[in-house]
Amino acid sequence: MDGIIFYWISWIVWVIVMYFIPKTVPFRFDFLFHLLAVMVLAGYKLEAPLVSVHLSGPYLFFILCVYIRKKSIIKIMELISGSLIITLAYASFQLFSLLDPIWLIMKPSYLLCIFLNYLILLLFKNWKHRLFVLLIGMLLGDIIYSGLLAYHSLPYVALAYAWHDNAVLVLGANILWRMLELVGQYIYTISHSRFLSKQGKENFNQ
Repeated sequence: MDGIIFYWISWIVWVIVMYFIPKTVPFRFDFLFHLLAVMVLAGYKLEAPLVSVHLSGPYLFFILCVYIRKKSIIKIMELISGSLIITLAYASFQLFSLLDPIWLIMKPSYLLCIFLNYLILLLFKNWKHRLFVLLIGMLLGDIIYSGLLAYHSLPYVALAYAWHDNAVLVLGANILWRMLELVGQYIYTISHSRFLSKQGKENFNQ
């Protein structure tokens, strides 16, 4: 059933942030409010002449645009360029999976998760920028995909529960990769400090 992964993961994250993250952490209340708003708005649709979208998508797009308004023009242009790349990649993947599904060697959601995360790792080093570009790109990509289907008179609701499940999988995999990066950096720092201390003792003994 579409939407189960989205609601399960969202509620788990909401509970963890609500009860285990200190109140002094910046943006804690904002994150809780926006996450709850997305979960509520995901159940409502906005009917337009050409496409239909779930309200959580436009809400997310507006909030993300608000949060980057204070960045420099160069950084904003960089994020927009990355978002356009992810948008085209997402829409292209969905079209290929629709027109030529024989090449899909596993579940499309898993392939999409691997494909987009590999692409975003090539584009950005900052993990916050990765999450922003992934979310914006998937939003716009699904709207473009729905527009192409509507042009050919094929019914499709943009940013539906299936999209939310894919978004949670992609963002969750990216956060997991970030955690692996932090663990790798910690191990490297510990091993490097031990190597330097050992080398210092050897030099002292000589």
